[in-house]
Amino acid sequence: MVERTPDIGSFLKNSLRISLSGGIVWLSFYDAMNGKMNNDEFGVMVKITMKAPLIQKAFGGKNPFNKEYQKKKVEKDKIENSISDSEFNWKTETIPGRDEDEYSTNYHQCGLCALGRQEHHEDLIPYMCEMDFISVELMGGVLHRKGTIATGSKICDFYVCKNGSKWDV
Repeated sequence: MVERTPDIGSFLKNSLRISLSGGIVWLSFYDAMNGKMNNDEFGVMVKITMKAPLIQKAFGGKNPFNKEYQKKKVEKDKIENSISDSEFNWKTETIPGRDEDEYSTNYHQCGLCALGRQEHHEDLIPYMCEMDFISVELMGGVLHRKGTIATGSKICDFYVCKNGSKWDV
């Protein structure tokens, strides 16, 4: 699977390579189970992985609820979007909030969806989308969204607010 999947840039230049790599590991494990894992069990595996101490430490160290972080994320999106035109790269747009306790991110392209198509596991990708809620929670936020590309929406729309803020309704 690694050999079939195009490179989307180094970990240092494209943070979403971590998500793509995680998807490869999860789908490889699913395939290795040779029919002994159902889709719901796949979803549980994703959630358990995201709650591992290593992952908690990685996301728990981030604080997206300040204007400087949000400004840097807008610039980082531009760089990551330009690294690769591959369908396996995400096309991301971060929109700073009305104050530091909220922001939005729209994903116009999803590398995990491309991976799912490549591996004929489109049905498993929505289970991976659940990691978004967990990662935002680990950063002290709440994720609200109307849809994902994996479930047929045109974009993955993230509205993120700080847990307990005036926007957390």
